[in-house]
Amino acid sequence: VEIGFSDHLPKVVDPDPYHAMLEEKLPLYVEKVLSLREAYRGRITIKLGIEADYFVGYEDETRRLIAKHPFDYVLGALHFLGDWHFTSKQGLPRYESEDPAEAFPRYFELLKRMIGTGLFDVVAHPDALRRGAFKPAQPLEKEHREVARLLREKGMALEINTAGVRRGVGSVYPERGFLEACAREGVPVTLGSDAHTPADVGRDFAAAYRLLSDLGIAEVGTYERRRLAKTPLGAWLDKA
Repeated sequence: VEIGFSDHLPKVVDPDPYHAMLEEKLPLYVEKVLSLREAYRGRITIKLGIEADYFVGYEDETRRLIAKHPFDYVLGALHFLGDWHFTSKQGLPRYESEDPAEAFPRYFELLKRMIGTGLFDVVAHPDALRRGAFKPAQPLEKEHREVARLLREKGMALEINTAGVRRGVGSVYPERGFLEACAREGVPVTLGSDAHTPADVGRDFAAAYRLLSDLGIAEVGTYERRRLAKTPLGAWLDKA
């Protein structure tokens, strides 16, 4: 059995104790996960991860925080378009006034910039901007291809995030077309449930396994000390 913890790295812009720990809490988080690793050694494999917001112009600050601790993997995440925190409850009303034709191209340009920094191992919850009826106004095949190629060039993985199933999207993140583009480029995939409560740990993984199998993706990636290892999908099906 293997589990990875990936709490939110302190925000390097406008510290926010509700959505991410404050910087003084980061060593305590690391210490807690490492102590659990020792306590359950031989029974559960526990990985130390972190999910880091990407903010343009704050790459050095983000690198500094990441470098302080022995993370097994670092997720790079987008939660903001300008002042719109689109993944927060407070940001939900903005979905009524924002224009998908403008928002999705901005999101993908920012995503490519984030990948290009080389700061991260995995792209967290790709295309999490999707919610309900808020979907791309135009096909995004070009954007998907560009991101997939950049992920391959940078040696990064793509997270299959099952939170979309329970958050009004009706499917995992990313959408199938995005995942297909990454599969064609041979981009590794990891699995995450984005659990904010214990009940959601591993939730809807069966649906994710079926999707990967349907697309012919035969391996799932895991990390240790920021090095990627690939395991046959069948091994994960057996664990499930």
